[in-house]
Amino acid sequence: MGMTRPELVTIAQTCADWAPNYFHSPIHGGKDAAIRYIADSHLDGLTLKYGRPAVWSAVAAHLDARPHLLTAPQTTQAERNNRQADRNARADAHLNAALCHHKAAQPYETLALIDRAELASPTHKDYDRLRHSVQRNVPPLVPTDLTGTGLRHRVTLPLAYPHPGPPVMYHGSTARRWVYPGHRVIQGNWPAAIPEHCTATDDELMEWNAAGTVRVCTGCGLDYT
Repeated sequence: MGMTRPELVTIAQTCADWAPNYFHSPIHGGKDAAIRYIADSHLDGLTLKYGRPAVWSAVAAHLDARPHLLTAPQTTQAERNNRQADRNARADAHLNAALCHHKAAQPYETLALIDRAELASPTHKDYDRLRHSVQRNVPPLVPTDLTGTGLRHRVTLPLAYPHPGPPVMYHGSTARRWVYPGHRVIQGNWPAAIPEHCTATDDELMEWNAAGTVRVCTGCGLDYT
């Protein structure tokens, strides 16, 4: 089981905050110490979920790709507190916007903004509880059963600014047609990376008959079934 995007963000933020301190420690310092102390001292929740070896590996991979984090200036507690306060403030801004959409009965915009808040500060709130409160009012559509069709739904969508990826907020870069919660994207090399960037019109939608009719937008792969 792979780690979720918010969990990887948590690792990234923790490494940025603590890696230089452990790396430069005069006693038991260095890269291995940074990996060990970050994983064992700051990521207990991930360790309980995935196990110690997986978390160590994820921290090591992050630092291997960003060696500058190890040699950066050491951080103080005040600096780390300020960083976390900034992350929380960004998350709160997204959540405030989500609340406005929720009051306007726009559930998918609400869910998308909750996702963005979680990526800004993954440990700030119980985001799953917030999602559930939205989904109680608008039960998500059950995705199309693609068994036997040779088609697959994309597990996640690209993180394309200013859209957070899943869930789909709307379809079309100009028309911005509302998409009922639960519609997903079929895997494929579509012209648009996400439905929000799609330029296809209704006339350009194609019917796919693959062991059962699956209606897919040929501009972005949005499952219209």
